[in-house]
Amino acid sequence: MRIIIPQEIMKIKSAIKLIINSKVNLLKTLYFNFHYFPFKTAIKMPVVVYRRSILIRMKGRIVLDAPATTGMVKFGAHELGTQDFKYSRTMWEVLGTVVIKGETNIGHGSKINVGNGATLSLGRNFTITGNSEIICQTGIRFGNDCLLSWDILFMDSDFHQVTDDNGMELNAPKPIQIGNHVWIGCRCTILKGVVIADNTIISANSTITRSVTEPNCAIGGHGKSVEILKKGINWNL
Repeated sequence: MRIIIPQEIMKIKSAIKLIINSKVNLLKTLYFNFHYFPFKTAIKMPVVVYRRSILIRMKGRIVLDAPATTGMVKFGAHELGTQDFKYSRTMWEVLGTVVIKGETNIGHGSKINVGNGATLSLGRNFTITGNSEIICQTGIRFGNDCLLSWDILFMDSDFHQVTDDNGMELNAPKPIQIGNHVWIGCRCTILKGVVIADNTIISANSTITRSVTEPNCAIGGHGKSVEILKKGINWNL
């Protein structure tokens, strides 16, 4: 029989206090942590699952590439004032791997979908404001200090294969790479194969289908018309 030492008891008390004092689903939080992590990590409650969250599939794994601390990952936190908290839900459907490198906030109404064999990597200080979707079938990687607004879609696959007359696939899935310190405006769509440089701002309502590898720029547009709007920029959280 395992004997819990006083230090572990203090960690449990700290985790429970955080959960009781917030809009967190206690049962789902306990289930999530003890499902994914070994005991010594799980008792710290590194992930807190907020109410109105649904855990559809949990067959993949989470890699914590940072020291585990209580509440370092907030899943379904209520952040966006325009959301309908009564009917919208935050969704987790993971068959592959999710790498978490530090403080992470998945806002209410967001959907995380990671396919079998795929890897979603979230850098330090990663934030989704809310109502956004990440659909990862091969690989999607975010650098550190990324801020995502609302109603954003990331998708690294078209799901339906397109071929030419010779049967060659024309739209194979391709990974997405987002650099460090990237701010993505509301209602953007980021599609397969895109690489975004460090310290980039993507303007609202843009559809990004090609890479922009010049850093310190504001970009925007749709498809092939995506262009650099301003160079030499910076932004602050």
